[in-house]
Amino acid sequence: MFALRDIKLQYGDLKVLEHFNLDCEGQQFICLFGPSGTGKTSILNILAGIIMPCSGQVTSESRRLAYVFQEPRLLPWLTVVENLQIGLYSLGLPARERRQRVESLLPVLGLDGFGGYYPEQLSGGMRQRVSIGRAYAIEPDLLLLDEPFSGLDEQIKRDMQELLLSLGQWHACTTVMVTHDLGEAVRLSDRIVVLRGRPCQIVTDLYLEPGERYRASYVQHMEKILSAALNPLEAEALI
Repeated sequence: MFALRDIKLQYGDLKVLEHFNLDCEGQQFICLFGPSGTGKTSILNILAGIIMPCSGQVTSESRRLAYVFQEPRLLPWLTVVENLQIGLYSLGLPARERRQRVESLLPVLGLDGFGGYYPEQLSGGMRQRVSIGRAYAIEPDLLLLDEPFSGLDEQIKRDMQELLLSLGQWHACTTVMVTHDLGEAVRLSDRIVVLRGRPCQIVTDLYLEPGERYRASYVQHMEKILSAALNPLEAEALI
C-alpha cells in the first residue's frame, strides 16, 4: 500500500526523521505510538503529501486519501448531510448517488435524525462523528487520523473507537492513526509502531491479534509491552 524509504526531514538544525523506513502491505490498521514531539504527525503529513521530506522515497498505491484532524473542521454554514457530501463532489457523483451514500452512512455514524442539523447544534463528539464520516464517505483506500479523539472524555472516546471498528466493516481501508492512548492503540490496531527519539526511530513494530482485543488479559499484556517499549531491554523481556 505504501512505503517510506530512507526518509530525512529536518528543520534547520532540528532532525525530525533520518534514515526512516516504514512499509505497509495490504489493508492494515496501524497506530503510531510514542511521546509528543517524536514526529508522528510529520509522518502522516508526508504520507498525505502535505510536506515533502528533505530526501528519501515515498511510494503509495493509494488513489483516494482522507485525513481526519484533531479538530472536526466542519463548515459551520452547512448541515450534517451537506458536510458529509463535500468530498463526494470531487468524485463526480450525481446528486442521487451522493444522497444515497450519505443516507446509508448516517445510521452507521449514529446520526440518524441529525442530517439537517448545523455543527453549532451538535456536541463535540457528534461533530467528530461527522468529520470521520466525511472521510469515510469518499471510500478512501488510505485513511490518516491525527489523534481524532484527544479532546473527548473517556466514555465518548470509547464510543468513537467502536465507531471506527464499525466503519471498518462499512468500508475497509488501510488506516494510519496517531495516538498517545495505550488502550486505544490495542483496541483498534492490527499493528502498533512505537516511536521515540529525535531523530525519530522505530523501537518496536508490534503485530496484534484483532480477535483478542476484547479479552482483558490480552489488552493488559499488550499495554505492558507498549509501556516497556520505550525501554527496549524491558520490551524484549516481555515479548
